[in-house]
Amino acid sequence: MEIITPKYRRDPNQLVSSVYVGVAPGNRTVTTVVKPSADRNSMESVSTYGEGLPRGAGGRIGVLVLGGMVTTLDEMEYIIEAKRAKKFIPKRTPGDIVNMCRLLIERRNEQIMEARKQGQRNPSMVPKRKVRLHLPVGCRYVQTAEPGLKVLARI
Repeated sequence: MEIITPKYRRDPNQLVSSVYVGVAPGNRTVTTVVKPSADRNSMESVSTYGEGLPRGAGGRIGVLVLGGMVTTLDEMEYIIEAKRAKKFIPKRTPGDIVNMCRLLIERRNEQIMEARKQGQRNPSMVPKRKVRLHLPVGCRYVQTAEPGLKVLARI
């Protein structure tokens, strides 16, 4: 009688850090799942290799999904299947870069406006500005006999 236990059993509710599905060295496909180890002291990755790509095949190289420690394996696989179902249309236009820059500027402006509103609502959270006095080269303040009184002296 022979009992075979699988080395890797799929657990759909297992917490996963990231998943990569795409091309691996050697013209193969790979699915890599990064998750906490059984003892929870380190991270481990499990890679499953698939068949090779046909010569001349093009398209999406891979999908990397970064989830965090509150994302389950099922949720990650759902995101990957949604990406696979979507037809890959390669487009490279200058408008793509402009749109990314606009999106980034809008996000930064929103963060600045939110910080200003937060400061108006709670003035104690506004950082205090330090006033720096830059003296000319060869000058410094010198203490006098009168406490609290300094005089600018040329060295």
